[in-house]
Amino acid sequence: MTKAIMIVGAGPGIGQAVAGRFGREGWTVVLTARNPERLAGLAADLSAQGVTAHAIPADATDPAALRAALDEADRLTGGLTALHFNAAVVRRQDLFSMTDTEVTQDLAINVTGGLHAIRAAVALFGGRTGTILVTGGGLAVAPHENYASLGVGKAALRNIVQALAEPLAGRGVRIATATVATLVSPGSQEARDVADLFWRLATDADAPWEINYPPT
Repeated sequence: MTKAIMIVGAGPGIGQAVAGRFGREGWTVVLTARNPERLAGLAADLSAQGVTAHAIPADATDPAALRAALDEADRLTGGLTALHFNAAVVRRQDLFSMTDTEVTQDLAINVTGGLHAIRAAVALFGGRTGTILVTGGGLAVAPHENYASLGVGKAALRNIVQALAEPLAGRGVRIATATVATLVSPGSQEARDVADLFWRLATDADAPWEINYPPT
């Protein structure tokens, strides 16, 4: 049976590396983000590598649009196996120099978008097994004043993944995070390493709910 992963917040770094890693294993890949043109380019690159890839534009801060995108991905692939939440605003700025709008918009993506994605995935999986993967960050455990909104976002996502790991397992849904404590450039060894970690989290039943990168 074909397996499929939907990557919310698909981009040229971790998202594309994860798409390639799963795609090379025969999984169908669905890329989701707000920019249709960028998505189309990423999907085309994957297709050139022999990966079955689809692009479905959607805004993770819009819960109705996100649920519709998951439903479309589920229909398009014949049934999603996994959802990867990878969206984030990486802003190097302290809390007091941010505008009201920047605070609100950053948290809408970094926190609220993640919660919407998790809720939508659990509802979609229903009584079937499924996996939810979350891109975490080292700022969740080692905060820095100059990354205010990103640190709060990663801490919130780590909190909810840890809280839900056990109860969701009882419903046949695995949720796990890779806490990435380094910069990851597109096409880099770091991107490939993190993609390998997400592959392990999705396929190894004995993997923990959190894996740190670099290893600690």
